[in-house]
Amino acid sequence: MNGYCKKLKIEEAMDLFHEITKKGGMQPNVITYGIMIQGLFQAGRCEAACELFNEMQPQKLIPDESTYRIVLKGLCNNKQVDEALTLFHLEGANKIKSDITIYNILIDGASKSGKFDIARNLFNELTIKGLPPNIWTYNTMISGFCREGLVSEAKEFFLKMEERGYQPDSVTYNVLLQGILKYVHHDMVEVLLLEMEGKGFSLDASTVAMLLDHIKARSLDASSRSLLKLIGKLVPKEEVDAPCFTV
Repeated sequence: MNGYCKKLKIEEAMDLFHEITKKGGMQPNVITYGIMIQGLFQAGRCEAACELFNEMQPQKLIPDESTYRIVLKGLCNNKQVDEALTLFHLEGANKIKSDITIYNILIDGASKSGKFDIARNLFNELTIKGLPPNIWTYNTMISGFCREGLVSEAKEFFLKMEERGYQPDSVTYNVLLQGILKYVHHDMVEVLLLEMEGKGFSLDASTVAMLLDHIKARSLDASSRSLLKLIGKLVPKEEVDAPCFTV
């Protein structure tokens, strides 16, 4: 069944799921339901996934933490953030342990659905609940600021993150650079690239493309040549296309 779901062969998975209940009185367990619910969400069949989730308690099966994560993530990935938040607040601390993974799912979902105010409120709740964010939380928030065009706030958030003892990773730098380049806040580009070089991080393909567009828009002076050399150092060797970095 898990194999069918991974290949998005949902009808075959559902047939097997129903067969389990018919043969010899066997009953699906919480894990079986979780696999099937996740498969339905991945196939975009949210209504069927929610119906299956709602079947669990009448079957005397109590959803566990993993099941709630699957449902919340499935709803968020299918742009049903309001439904995810309703479930989260409805069940509350009684059934859903409010850990950082749950908050990361909701913050990411709200941010990507254009509900960044909700994402910010959820992030602020972490302090109230005594839940420390992790690097994934910070990356999601910085990405959200950039997506909303709030690049100055993203840069401030980046600096506060370091002040609080959280070390940016390669994803953090790539996300922030893309926001800076998209909204023409070029003041930090070289500083961030030098930091990446010092930490041994790499640029991803999207960031490289944006940096090259940025350089094309400038005159090819000594500063641009220096920037090109720096970019060349930050591209993984297997991805380097030599002509692109010829100075």
